[in-house]
Amino acid sequence: MHRSRLLTVATTLTMSAALAMLGSGPATAAPTAPAPAGADSGGPVIVVLNNQHTDLKLRNSARADTTRSDQQSVVSDIEANGGADVTQLVSVNAVAATVSAAEVSRLRANPAVREVVPDEQMTIDAVAQVPHEPPAKLSSKLCPSDPAKPFLEPEALSVTRTETDRPGDDRQASKVATGKGVIVAIDGMNQLAGNPNFVRPDGSHVVIDAPNPAEDDSDGEYYGDASSVAGQGLVTYDYSKELPFSGLPAGCTFRIKGLAPDASLVDSSQIDIPNQRESQVVAGIDHAVVTEHADIISESYGYTQRPGRYSVFYAANDAAVAAGVTVVVSSGDSGVSGTVSSPATDPLVIAVGGTNTLRMVSQAYGYDSWINNDITPLSSGGTAPNNRVVDLVAPGYGGMAACSPVGSDCPTNTLTEAFGGTSQACPLVAAAAADVIEAYADTHSGAKPSPALIKEILTGTAKDVGAPADQQGAGLLDVYAAVRAAQQQPGSTVAAPEAPALVPSPSQLDIAANAGASAQTVNLYNASSTPTTVTGTYRELGAGKQFGATVTEPVSAPDPSLPVPAYGATAASPIAFTVPAGLDRLTADMIIPDPANGTILSFTLVDPKGRLSQISYDYGTPPSGSAKFGTVSNIQHVEVAAPTPGAWTAKILWANGRAHLQSPPNVPGSYRGDISFRTTGQHYVTKPATGPVTIPAHSSVSVPLTVTMPAAPGDHPESVQFVATNGARTSLPVQRRTLIPSAGGSFTTTITSSVGRQVGQISTFNLDVPAGKKDLDVTFHTADASPDNAFVYYLIDPDGKVVTTDATPTTTVQGVGSDQPVALASLVTANPKPGRWEIDVMLRLTTSGKEFTQEVHGTVGYDRSDAVAYNLPAVGSTVAAKSSRPLYFRVTNTTGVGRTFRLSGSAGDITGGAPVYLAAGTTALFTATLSPVAAAGTAVTGVVNVLSNTSVAGGSQTLAALPYSYTVGTSVNP
Repeated sequence: MHRSRLLTVATTLTMSAALAMLGSGPATAAPTAPAPAGADSGGPVIVVLNNQHTDLKLRNSARADTTRSDQQSVVSDIEANGGADVTQLVSVNAVAATVSAAEVSRLRANPAVREVVPDEQMTIDAVAQVPHEPPAKLSSKLCPSDPAKPFLEPEALSVTRTETDRPGDDRQASKVATGKGVIVAIDGMNQLAGNPNFVRPDGSHVVIDAPNPAEDDSDGEYYGDASSVAGQGLVTYDYSKELPFSGLPAGCTFRIKGLAPDASLVDSSQIDIPNQRESQVVAGIDHAVVTEHADIISESYGYTQRPGRYSVFYAANDAAVAAGVTVVVSSGDSGVSGTVSSPATDPLVIAVGGTNTLRMVSQAYGYDSWINNDITPLSSGGTAPNNRVVDLVAPGYGGMAACSPVGSDCPTNTLTEAFGGTSQACPLVAAAAADVIEAYADTHSGAKPSPALIKEILTGTAKDVGAPADQQGAGLLDVYAAVRAAQQQPGSTVAAPEAPALVPSPSQLDIAANAGASAQTVNLYNASSTPTTVTGTYRELGAGKQFGATVTEPVSAPDPSLPVPAYGATAASPIAFTVPAGLDRLTADMIIPDPANGTILSFTLVDPKGRLSQISYDYGTPPSGSAKFGTVSNIQHVEVAAPTPGAWTAKILWANGRAHLQSPPNVPGSYRGDISFRTTGQHYVTKPATGPVTIPAHSSVSVPLTVTMPAAPGDHPESVQFVATNGARTSLPVQRRTLIPSAGGSFTTTITSSVGRQVGQISTFNLDVPAGKKDLDVTFHTADASPDNAFVYYLIDPDGKVVTTDATPTTTVQGVGSDQPVALASLVTANPKPGRWEIDVMLRLTTSGKEFTQEVHGTVGYDRSDAVAYNLPAVGSTVAAKSSRPLYFRVTNTTGVGRTFRLSGSAGDITGGAPVYLAAGTTALFTATLSPVAAAGTAVTGVVNVLSNTSVAGGSQTLAALPYSYTVGTSVNP
């Protein structure tokens, strides 16, 4: 199953720099632009100017004219100094080019330049195929009873109440709106315009403005996007041919249709390649908005930003939204805990996670019943560093899409592809947005709703699926409810049929505050022609409790004489467990303690009724070449809402859980150790949020809320379940981040899972640092110091700048050259700027597989550094020119981790202070020499920084900053 495309940048966490919004005022003189890592050596870069002209809308020709004028001096400078590949951008006032390192330095000195950042490249992952024996034939009862009446794919159509095969069901969005008159921009559309599934009955093309309307050789991801939005459903396919490894019989037919088949698609890229740099993506946004006049942009790609890095992509999306374009973004495919990618964290876009639709997978695996709508294990969720959660979810596992054997990353043996991931969920929501625009315009004299209103309608009408707020957002996309709510918005000229709905504004509450009560307000719109009374209830998951014993059993190889079934060969004995009655949430975990980090296993859950319920997911790859470790997660994690009580089965398989059903199943691996499996149950905890509130017809009421911020620092997602007497209901996500007390203290995060893709789980903490502190100190400890169980820790200042990073495991705590790793880390910075600081704890892609969850403990304190200077000159002193003054520094390592310390002077007049390794708690005396370099009579002010390394390659941090001041006297040797 294909997944969301990702920009390949250094893994990171914070949106703080991106949230430093682009100014609209005139350019002013500025200090030299900061130098983020990655651009120093030149190469492809983006030069961002200070003045972003956000007062001019992106569709306004004046904006393009103004930015081009601003950029001319920068373009001339680049071209005069050997630069190449110059691209001028509009949505972000920036210039992309390939330049030398010297030109980077020159551009950074330009007062009109805000920043020079790397122009990162996007990549798409291909799927390898291996030989395989023919599968066993499956029962024809898994197929349509009449081949002339094919199944409608993807199953998302019926799940989202867009269209169904069932006769007589009028609650279908397709009977109200089909996206007619709406333009959706997606990458790669021009190269698939000629595919038969994107040609309308009258011969016209779904893709407009394609240079070659007959072309049919795009990338597999783009076919999936186009099918999700505007597949025509006119071509009949056969599962026996399209899922050749499933064993389904001939005559098992289906057709593929989009959620907005009458929408038009345009290409948001201007280059015919699947791998693009960030500047090319931004240029595509410019093209989609300015040239193609798109109403919607669908972005099934993203990246994890560098901390403190200015986000060009993020800012371009904001410019598009300001111009009236709805931007829909996939959350990522890295797992349900703390992995949401950028730009899905942008509050102005619609961030989409994924759910399961398991009909197609069940057919291919031989099940005749299944359960839909649980969060798919690959869907990126959890709280982002900027305190956001996904807005809503849509089907993201178990879909089908048209494809072409000559397309890149398309199967070469079929005309379709198994499609999923949040790359599917994102265009499904984009299609729903097109339907909402049409429904609104048809009932509002042709006017189109704003991006903000579209987001509120889609989230307000989403269906709660019983998942935590940081996984589901507002819930599952319901297109029928959304288009009916769009018709009922203020100013409607049509008396549309009743379809009660509550539309909240804002669409989620993101609160960062100290422990205690936090007053909030939400507006609720009653999309009904009659008054209704609403009550609200807070809901959050209680603590998990294991039920049943942990099962540990050996992994074995299958009989090589037997064909491998589509779902994968058996790797261990099936595990039976009993789910107690009344659980709100079931969590199942499997760990694989493989030191070689090369084992890819998954498990399938089957409920007491024999229904396929969940399939775990491992995107990881074994080690290859000289790499010591691959990206195998060594842990598998799934969750099930309201599980049926009774006897369940977990099938342990040699499979990655991706359901690439045009490809052979995974080849069994060589691991012969143990796996361990356990199950945990949770109940929801509820309490009243608001008493009865009556909302008049087609009106809004402001509802006050008192949100309780828990005592423990960190993230505590919950939701408010609003229920109306007319049957309308909505789930409002509330993300609560309790601050670490300003005075300091301890904090703990629990790391639960990884899927071995892009980024591991990220946990973020904030604290408000008071003024006047000598140093800020953060220490970390976790129990597991396995080499493939790595964490990275970030300390980020109020301006979004990464001050220092550290990592575990480390051996330096026990001395240089030690091979006994420990899981201790320390972040220190001298003279911290007052304001809100960010601390990030990030699991890398792998785990050791030794534990089901891990706790990382941290403490925050101040003024712990111990560095004393002797003989440093003070204010009012005089130091003779050309003299040499000995200096002494007593430094104690208070970090708790072995470090190498050194001294660095800021004024160029201090030498010495060579690096010295200090074990934790030990002290050393450093010697240095002060030799004035300024002319006699000059007042000199400087700082001696006491620096140490960290466990990150090239990492350093300032533990103390010791000031000095003197006036240069006459020379001692005239």
